Amino acid sequence: MANRRRPRAADSARCQILPCEHKANKRRRAAADAGTSTAWSSMHADLVGCIAERVLAGDLLDYVRFRAACPHWRSCTVDPRGRGVADPRFHPRRWMMLPEGHGLHPGHRSLGGRVRFFNRDTGAFVGARIPELKDHCILDSPDGLLLLQRDADTAVRLVHPFTGDIADLPPLKSLLPQLYQLTPEQPRLDGDHNNLPYFRRVAAAISVAGRTGTVTVILALEHLCRFAHASTADGSWTLTSWSANRVSRALPFHGSLYMVYCDGSEEASILRLDPPLLEEGGGSPSSSSLLPPQAITTFPAKLMILPQLVECDSEILVVGSTDISCSHLVVIRLAELLLGRPAEPLKSIGDHCLFFGMRSLAVSSKGLPSIAGNSIILCDSIKDRLMQYNLSDDTLLPACDGDITRTPPPNSHSIVHHLVTCCYRYFWNKGLIYCARTDPTWRTKHKQRFGV
Repeated sequence: MANRRRPRAADSARCQILPCEHKANKRRRAAADAGTSTAWSSMHADLVGCIAERVLAGDLLDYVRFRAACPHWRSCTVDPRGRGVADPRFHPRRWMMLPEGHGLHPGHRSLGGRVRFFNRDTGAFVGARIPELKDHCILDSPDGLLLLQRDADTAVRLVHPFTGDIADLPPLKSLLPQLYQLTPEQPRLDGDHNNLPYFRRVAAAISVAGRTGTVTVILALEHLCRFAHASTADGSWTLTSWSANRVSRALPFHGSLYMVYCDGSEEASILRLDPPLLEEGGGSPSSSSLLPPQAITTFPAKLMILPQLVECDSEILVVGSTDISCSHLVVIRLAELLLGRPAEPLKSIGDHCLFFGMRSLAVSSKGLPSIAGNSIILCDSIKDRLMQYNLSDDTLLPACDGDITRTPPPNSHSIVHHLVTCCYRYFWNKGLIYCARTDPTWRTKHKQRFGV
């Protein structure tokens, strides 16, 4: 039989004292926690507001969590609900809708009205329920908001995915009479409904009037090489009487649309299309015509071919290649050009990775272990592969396995495939993963709903 030590008197005393000490320590900790909680909750309202502004500058959902910390903090800060669209501070700019693939387009019944969103800075995922997707299709995502078109009457709506706020805009079909008048040579299909796909391939920019909160949206209409604008105070969209090149590559930034124009001369121009000015005292901007885009700066055309714009870390970068094979890529800052400085190519973009496709996208590599920082993913096919270009040493390596040109990528899709799909609106909003040769029968089948 194993030996067991007989407890001594000291041990007995310890057994009697320890529970009391434990309870006392527990009470002291609880009192300290209560004191700390009281200290935090009694923080001066101005200081709470200052901290909240800094949190909101980083990410909207962090701001929501900050307000949920205690009733005092919530009472000292502005509730984003009811202001999600009309107040630009609450736009979820760092979030983007993530394509699901597998034919699961937004609003598919298998998704139960939920859509996943991806944070480009942290790599975080979050799901949101959006009931409007039941009878709306998604056109674009300016500032992280969702630009929707209602199936029944083509009415356009801006929806905040996290607060549920909605801003109503005129129906797209209001553009048809203007289109027929401005372009009599435009081939007319049978019925107005079949002409609506001309207005569904868009890039959108959103601006908000400070005093009135009137929301104005500019649409870059890819198929027509024209623009249209409307506000929440308008009854119809207004189509521009003029057209422009490179509409499909327009970049929304701070309410304007930016484009690069190369006409074969020695200088390439960067153009900016600004929203129309509101009338004095507020009201609708519909009476103000949308002026053609203005050149804001130039750079040597020999510096790069096929230049493209991308928003990265709250600034615009110009990206292009020195040759058609993309053996050497060049990145320059628009801010440097605007200051009149020489176009100095960057050797580092930090931990960011640029996805260079029909539309370009910047993503932090911090939350994406399969993607290297300071690199560019070439979404357009090179040897039928997705290639990753490293800016620091000019090396070009495969970004992932598989052929993305002849066949869709194999299941299950990597995050790289999902992000590449975000660069192509034809795939992004239709439950497809990017492939250069999508089945044409699928395109015919879904043309009426999605305008492909």
